[in-house]
Amino acid sequence: MYMRAIRIIPLTVTLLAATWLLSSAVTAAAPKPDEAIFGYWKIFDPDTGKVLQVVRLWEDHGKIIGKIMKRPPKPGEKVPVVCSECTGAQKDKPLEGLIFMWGLSPDADNPRKWIEGKVLNPNNGKVFNVELELSEDKKTVKVFGYMKLLVKVGGTHVWQRASVEDTK
Repeated sequence: MYMRAIRIIPLTVTLLAATWLLSSAVTAAAPKPDEAIFGYWKIFDPDTGKVLQVVRLWEDHGKIIGKIMKRPPKPGEKVPVVCSECTGAQKDKPLEGLIFMWGLSPDADNPRKWIEGKVLNPNNGKVFNVELELSEDKKTVKVFGYMKLLVKVGGTHVWQRASVEDTK
C-alpha cells in the first residue's frame, strides 16, 4: 500500500502542475477588453441627424453602465423631461442623469465587444437586451438592442465619439 502511494504522488503533482499551466495559458489567451469604449458618446436622430442625447459609459465592477448626460429639449417640450413611462426607482426621474444602460460584460472572444446587458428606452419605459461593439478606429460604437425570442430580434444604432464639451 505504501509503495502504491509513493507512485501516485508524482503523477498527482504532474497533473496538478499541468492543470495550472493550462489554466494560466487559457487566462492569458483571453483578450483584454478595449477600454476606449468608456467615455462620452453622441446619439443622433436617424431622421434629422440632430443630436438626441450625449451619454457617458464607464465600468463598475467589470460591467458597463451608461448615463444620459445631456438631452437637448425638442421644440415645445417642457424642461426637465422625466421618464414618466419608467418603473421602479427610475419612475419620474429626469432624463438628464438617468442610468439607462447596465450589466454589459466583456465578450471573451472579441475585446471590442460587450454583451449581455440591459438598456432602457426612456420614451416608453421598456427594457431590452443590449450589446455594444466598438469600431476599430474607436470613433463609433454599434449598439444592438434586442429581445430574445427564438432568435435575437432588434435594431442597431451607431453612436459617435463625443467630447466633454459636448456635455455642456
